[in-house]
Amino acid sequence: MAPEISITRGHAFPWVIEARACKARRFGGMVVAFRTGITVTRLARCAIPVLLLPAIAAGTPPDPFAWLQPVAAMDAGARIRLDRGEVIVGVLPAADAEIGIFAASRLNADGEMLAAWAESIAQLKKSPYVLVVRRFSDPPSIDDVQDMTLDDTDLETLRGCRAGDCDMKMAAEDIVSLRQSAEAGGAFWKDAVQQQFRRVVFNRLQAYRADGFEGLPVYADRRKPIDPKAAFTSILGRSPYLTSDAFADADIESFFYWSKEQYGAGKPVISVTHVDIVRPRLPSALRVAIVSREILATHYRNASLGLTAVSEDGEGQRYLVYVNRSQLDVLGGLVGGWKRAIVEGKLKNESADVFREVRRRLESGPPPSD
Repeated sequence: MAPEISITRGHAFPWVIEARACKARRFGGMVVAFRTGITVTRLARCAIPVLLLPAIAAGTPPDPFAWLQPVAAMDAGARIRLDRGEVIVGVLPAADAEIGIFAASRLNADGEMLAAWAESIAQLKKSPYVLVVRRFSDPPSIDDVQDMTLDDTDLETLRGCRAGDCDMKMAAEDIVSLRQSAEAGGAFWKDAVQQQFRRVVFNRLQAYRADGFEGLPVYADRRKPIDPKAAFTSILGRSPYLTSDAFADADIESFFYWSKEQYGAGKPVISVTHVDIVRPRLPSALRVAIVSREILATHYRNASLGLTAVSEDGEGQRYLVYVNRSQLDVLGGLVGGWKRAIVEGKLKNESADVFREVRRRLESGPPPSD
């Protein structure tokens, strides 16, 4: 059974499957799961009085960023900058190989405009750094990846890869199958590897659709294998807003897409992403949220979880919010701290530019036809 491919009811995310008693203003005992196909617990009956009573008692406009706490809290100075129309970008606290970024600004567009642009994902992600974006069919088909191509450098890499010693993020069995395709391909080995790589990507997507992160094999590119489920669990643990009251009951549309991106002198990265368009059904400052989780990246990232959302205060002012956490394979080692400082500085600067462009597109009106 695919994870939330169509409009669904209940909690916004398939990994939240249990809630015990309602306590104070939060739900206790939430269990995080990564196997899909589980009936989702409905939380709405508990949530309604919890959400409404504090706002009524206080008699003040709701804080449009309250649902993000404690990940990101806006002080008075930040709110003044937002009111001036500035974009606020900050690096989030992170540990080990993880890195996090937060951005926010006022927005002259509603949540449905964000949803429309997300549906047209190729238009939303269009930039000089994004070489190709393709949305998968529903259900996905192998034909959806027929124009997915590796560069010659990656083809040469896969030709000589061994489990534990490979410059591309692949499972051990995929490393073997790709090398065997190269050996059997003769003079046309590049075409053979391209075709096998497309099958590898498609099979990984199908494994995820069947069993979530639980179904994904470990990356075996390095001596110490990386478990995608463990990497994602770590990121999710630092993203409590996804199990907050704002997401307790929602309508969801889901889809998958793949992309090929290259930033600066870096390696081109082919990735596959699962996207949820979330529309909360209960009273909340959150209007629409786009949640993306990466299920494959050929370089750099072990896991990535992104959130783009439109939130609204009690006076009708809307805000665009972006949060991303990723686990990278370049932040370890003796010079990990030095690498982190460089990566965080570059990420902060580039994120501000990308964020402004996304805001400009949302405020320009509906996306053009693909």
